Amino acid sequence: MQVIFPPTEADKINRIGQLRQGVIKVIENPIYSPDVSRKYTVADMITGYGVAEAVKHFYDIYGGDVKGKRAVVQGFGNVGSAAAYYLSQMGAKVVGIIDRAGGLINEDGFSFEEIKEMFLNKDGNALRSSNLIPFEKVNEKIWSLKTEIFAPCAASRLVSQDQIDQMIASGLEVISCGANVPFADKEIFFGSIMEHTDEKVSLIPDFISNCGMARVFAYFMERRVQMTDEAIFNDTSMTIRNAIQNTYNNNSSRTQISSTAFEIALKQLV
Repeated sequence: MQVIFPPTEADKINRIGQLRQGVIKVIENPIYSPDVSRKYTVADMITGYGVAEAVKHFYDIYGGDVKGKRAVVQGFGNVGSAAAYYLSQMGAKVVGIIDRAGGLINEDGFSFEEIKEMFLNKDGNALRSSNLIPFEKVNEKIWSLKTEIFAPCAASRLVSQDQIDQMIASGLEVISCGANVPFADKEIFFGSIMEHTDEKVSLIPDFISNCGMARVFAYFMERRVQMTDEAIFNDTSMTIRNAIQNTYNNNSSRTQISSTAFEIALKQLV
């Protein structure tokens, strides 16, 4: 039987110190930052990083390769812009971005440099570009673009069944949720649109794909951890990978990933 000793006062002080420093830590490693001179923090980037890593791990585990896959990103705030940046960095082709005021479409995929520039030119939490397509126009076109990856990273409860069905008809393979409950369901979770989507494509649930910030808190509350960018980001990446691997071990089908993940999570809670 394992004996767990309660943390000492010194442990508690150390963990709170780690937490305070870690969340606002400026990213120094250029692998994780679009521009180290702009002093982006772990909190700015980690959730979007997790959304992108979830896609990479999905293809690693279920088969396939993220490189060359087309992606549509909804929302260009902290989460959406970071997800687009990291997806592009790993070789996916971002073909469309839709934000509150408008969007951008390039069916051949924007280059990594173009996505990086969009990230650096953001107006607060909004996409800014001289080529911005008005919202009504982009909203008409974006859902029927040929795309394998969809990252809903805007507000909760925006995505309709019609939008999802258009994407499925255009070759959608996987959804990595940056938003909590991205579907326009009335239910608190697992409403009819989510269930319908889960039965048709690979739907990585929000509590796995967007756990980055929560995972960072958990990491810093452990005893004396490494405070490097690599250690922090790798912890989030491996946590997401393990959750997807565990889901695959329980259900190797590419559909009903969310329902399987919910079952596993509920068993762990009860």
